[in-house]
Amino acid sequence: MDLRTRIKREADQCVKCGLCLPQCPTYAKTLDEGDSPRGRIALMQALAEERLPAAGRLAYHLDRCLACRACERACPSGVSYGPLIDSARALLEQRSPPRRGGSWLHAGLLAWTAGGPGRRRIAGRLLRLYRASGLRRMLRASGLLARLPRLARLDGLLPERAPAPGRRRTYYPPVGTARGQVALFTGCMTDLLDPDILNASLRLLRLAGYGVHVPPAQGCCGALHLHAGGLDRADALARRNLSAFNALPVDAVLYTASGCGATLREYPAAPGGGGAFTAPVVDVTHFLADLEWPARLSPAPLPRRAAIQDPCLQRNVLRDTTPPYRLLARIPALETVALPGNERCCGAAGAYMLEQPEMSDALRADKLEALRGCGAGLLVSSNIGCAIHLAAGLRLSGSDVEVVHPVVLLDRQVRAGAGAGNGRAVSGVD
Repeated sequence: MDLRTRIKREADQCVKCGLCLPQCPTYAKTLDEGDSPRGRIALMQALAEERLPAAGRLAYHLDRCLACRACERACPSGVSYGPLIDSARALLEQRSPPRRGGSWLHAGLLAWTAGGPGRRRIAGRLLRLYRASGLRRMLRASGLLARLPRLARLDGLLPERAPAPGRRRTYYPPVGTARGQVALFTGCMTDLLDPDILNASLRLLRLAGYGVHVPPAQGCCGALHLHAGGLDRADALARRNLSAFNALPVDAVLYTASGCGATLREYPAAPGGGGAFTAPVVDVTHFLADLEWPARLSPAPLPRRAAIQDPCLQRNVLRDTTPPYRLLARIPALETVALPGNERCCGAAGAYMLEQPEMSDALRADKLEALRGCGAGLLVSSNIGCAIHLAAGLRLSGSDVEVVHPVVLLDRQVRAGAGAGNGRAVSGVD
């Protein structure tokens, strides 16, 4: 099915009732109908029917969409807004290819994520060199970054600590009695910016009795390309991942970032028409929360309050926000609360935080204000994009609140419990 037909067929399901308007973060900020779901759907219909040019205000309003899909969850007509906006952006790219040409940073990001593990290792080395050599401090002090706003934006999102992802083995055997085999999807951003999430997942899964496969042929889930209108590249990435994982005899394919998980689970419905995984695709927090844990895994108490941020795709596409709460309930003395305003996007939305900084920061400001009001010393997020966006905002505000993935927090307490003599030590598990 060609893109115009796909857009018209799906857009015609929208009856323009307006029930989506209160759910849309961008409409709430601007009160501009062009920034509402039904307004954007009307623009998509005009694009598909060639009643409006693929430029100007039409492209402006479609680019400002977060693709958070809160509207999709609220729609009484069942409009599949996610595939619809992806198809419209692909049609924009076909009809007006140079429209993103000015964003060299966005183009570079797409080119990098299309590569394999070798490119990620090179990027990791460059990131560590950028920080350790003093180049970062020099650029900040020189004022040069102020004249390059896109580069300054990227610099502000990078973590202060430069982690070392290193090379991963293709298989990690279970500790103790074997209970099964799983595969771990590493993603592109997680391994580069916060490999502790993957290390913690590996430790916990192995201690729970699972052998973990990490296929080296896997790559980016394709979400960034899909949302930028690059259907061919997104489809190629999907096929590469399906080939890498479907060859493994595993009980589940586990992911650590909800944004990746939503994309992986929607491969069969993607505009490019990919395929399906042969094993269930499951959030690692969901998988661990549902396990009957061995008695030797006794997390140490943590008498603190943690606010949990629900990523948009976890809420609106995967439709289950409970796993982080259930998993962290295993930590004695830890108080968990939902971050107020969880129904609203934080403004990260993949490359959106680079491409639409004003709207992205306005939405983040709401989250930081909500965090200050709930008195939490920890902010828990299960999506790497949300985490780096929120952490950057906290650094700018001078806050010492730590942003942490739920498996990292649990792994810390498990290791602390083992160190205190509560069960088997975990040294040597890495």
